[in-house]
This record gives sequence, structure tokens and C-alpha cells, in this order.
Amino acid sequence: MAAVDDIGEGRAGPWGLARHHAEPIGPSAAVNDPIATPTRTLQGPWPLAGRRAARALIALGIGIGWAAEAPGQASSARGLAMGGAGVASSGPAMAAFVNPALTRFRDEDQGLAVVFPFLSATARDESELIEAVDDLQATLDDLQAKIDAADPTALGLRSLAVGKLASLDQRAVDVTADAGVLVLLPTRDYSASLWARVHADARAMPFIDPADLAAIGDPAGTSAALDNLNSDAVLVGARVTEFGATFALEGALGGSLGRNEGPRRVSVGISPKVQWVETYNYSQKVTDFDADEALEEYDRSQFTEDGSDFNVDLGLAIELEPGATLGLSVRDVFRADYGTQSVAGRRFTYQVEPQTTLGVAIERSGFTFTTDLDLVPTRRFKEIGDSHFFRMGFEYDAFGWAQLRAGFAHDIENEQSDIVSLGIGLSPADRVRLDLVGQLGDHSRGAGLQVSISL
Repeated sequence: MAAVDDIGEGRAGPWGLARHHAEPIGPSAAVNDPIATPTRTLQGPWPLAGRRAARALIALGIGIGWAAEAPGQASSARGLAMGGAGVASSGPAMAAFVNPALTRFRDEDQGLAVVFPFLSATARDESELIEAVDDLQATLDDLQAKIDAADPTALGLRSLAVGKLASLDQRAVDVTADAGVLVLLPTRDYSASLWARVHADARAMPFIDPADLAAIGDPAGTSAALDNLNSDAVLVGARVTEFGATFALEGALGGSLGRNEGPRRVSVGISPKVQWVETYNYSQKVTDFDADEALEEYDRSQFTEDGSDFNVDLGLAIELEPGATLGLSVRDVFRADYGTQSVAGRRFTYQVEPQTTLGVAIERSGFTFTTDLDLVPTRRFKEIGDSHFFRMGFEYDAFGWAQLRAGFAHDIENEQSDIVSLGIGLSPADRVRLDLVGQLGDHSRGAGLQVSISL
């Protein structure tokens, strides 16, 4: 499969790769696939079916690769602890992942820095899907037992089971995972970074067959019919592996702004990179779904598709006044679409889209306040609604070797629930730093870890 730009129908992408459109195929698409009609756009979370499907998704998100955060989020433990903000506040060592310009802006004495590793993962079950599926499966087991025993109360239980299956609609479980390594090489005139990172993004959802609702509710139906439901449990995901280099130059702007009577520092940065994208689409009947099997099948060709392309991140940082910074970053300047394999008549499209973010940071007396705003919405899969984040965070440098952090992230499009984050940074030896972060939201949990060495 090849990457695709959005310049025009049937045209090649900016790097000469052929366009590939992802759309459902097969006779079942019109019945079970909500994207079968080209003019229909789905918004909000999609459903999932099965406790095992949800658990498989969590394992899948971790198993297919620790990765860079979902689009627009900061790729550092410090940034995640500050709500994901970092376009104006990132330190030089991790700025290549957030705003390339900041690798040559904050610390004139910055020496060689090595980050290994940066890891994070977030799981979201905002609609309490796993609990709902557990409840459904218990009800179906009870119903089968009552049918086999010719218990007259089975009829009322049928209606309850039908309602519980139908209630799974518009629910989903999402997992993102993150890993990166980086080496910063500052020089007298510019800074350079070499880095690698991987982004894993996965979602579990069901496609409920209306015939299953009729089969469960049929007073004359047998218990065996409940073992042959046709609703599918679907796992769809993508892994983006990037290798890049970041270069930044620093200069000065004349004039003054606010209390700054001298020239204002300004830095520009660029990160050319190569991206490999692997998509995953796995489907199995709800009654047969097995988490271990889903993971075992992950790397088989009938469920995976891959492509590659070249891309660029750009960054700008301006000193508004001493201690106040304005940052602007554009990640993934060139758009590309990556389609999945067609499985059970369904095909999805993972999107790499330009992400433009504006940030402001203020540092005073050991306190740092920072805020980021995505200037345009983005989406992970074409068939899933947009996300558009506002983020803010605080940091207090308590003793010079310990930093306390807190942050908040809000999706303006309400595709994802609000996330609160807390973190700490420790650097007692002044050369080795350990950063930890935890995230908490409405049925969402996340954690991150980063180890860095400065010389």
C-alpha cells in the first residue's frame, strides 16, 4: 500500500506514491458497515463487543509498539505531566518531538543529551464498555442455562439481553502507546538531534448484526443459537515508526516588547523524517473472539498493510520578553492516508495530517505556566470524529533537583474526555534525570516514564 496525499482525486502524492482509497467492499458492507455509504460521516466513539475484545485492544496497543503520542500531544514525560503542552515550554533534549525550534533556544549551556527511553501508554474506556460487555456476557450465560432448563423466566431475560446488546452501540475502547529515543548534539552555531520514535494507536469496536437482536429475542430460539451470533468484534490500529533529524538556528529580532529593551531571541527549526506506517484490521465473531489469537494474528499479511513516505516538522520560538515565550509548531506538513486490509468486507483509513499548534510559556521564580492550542482539528482514522485540544500545565522547580507538575487537556470537539495529569521530575546528580507522569480521566488511565542523561 502506498501513502496518499489530499491534492486531488486519482493523483499521486508529493513523493510520487500512488493514491489508495480505503472503502468497504463485499456484499456484507452495505448491511454491517456504517461507512458503506460514501456521504455518511460518523462522529463520536464507535462500539466494541466483548470483554476479550477490549482486553485484546489494550494488549494490542502495547504489543504493536510503544509509540509517539496521539497527534498533537507532547512527546515527553514532562510535557505529558503538564497536560500535553510543550510547544513553548519544552526543554532542548525533547523539543525535537514537539517544536524543533526549542532545541536551540532555552539553555545556552546545554551539552550532549541522550534520552533513552521515553515510554508512555494511555487506555480509554470512557463509555464503560468493558463493564457493559461483562454484564452482557453474564446475562447470555444465564439465559442459555434457563433455556436449557425450560425455565419460564427465560422470556423476560431475553428482552433484557436484547437491550444490553443494543446498548453497546456508540461505545469504544482506545489505546495509545509511545516510545522514543533521542540524541541532542549542540554546537556553537546550531543544534542537531537524531531520534527515533514509534506511534501505536488502536481502537476496538463492534458491528452489531440486527439479526442477533432478533435471535436473542425469539421465544422459540434455542440456546445453541446464542453461540452462533454474527456480530463482529473489530480491532483496528496503526503503528507509525519515524526516524528523523532536527536542526535549529537561533537569532535575534530588533526592537523591544514589554519590559524587554534589547533584542528578542528567535529560533527556527526543521525535522525531516521518514515514516513507516503499518495498519492492522482484525475481525472475528463475538462468540469466537479470543484476545491471544488476536495478538498472534497481528503480523499475518491478511490483517496488516504497510506504506512509507517522507515528512517534515517545522517550528518557531520567539522571546516575547524575558521569561515569556511564544511557540508555533507544524507537525507532519505533508498529509498521507494509509488504508487497512479489507477484512469481513470492511476497510479503514489511518490519516497522517498536518497538526498546527500555538503555545505560550511564562517562567517566573521557579514557576512555569504553559498552554497549547491546536489551531485546526485532526483525526486518527477517517471514519472517527475530529479531536481539537486545548492544553495547559504548571511546573514548580522545588529544590533545583525536583520538579512538581500538573496539567489539564480538553478536547474542544468532545471526541475524547478531559484528562488531568500529575508528574514529578528528579535529577539529584544534575546529569541523570528521571521523569514520571500519571494521567486520569473519565474511565481513562495513562502513565509515562523518561530517562535522560546530559553531559
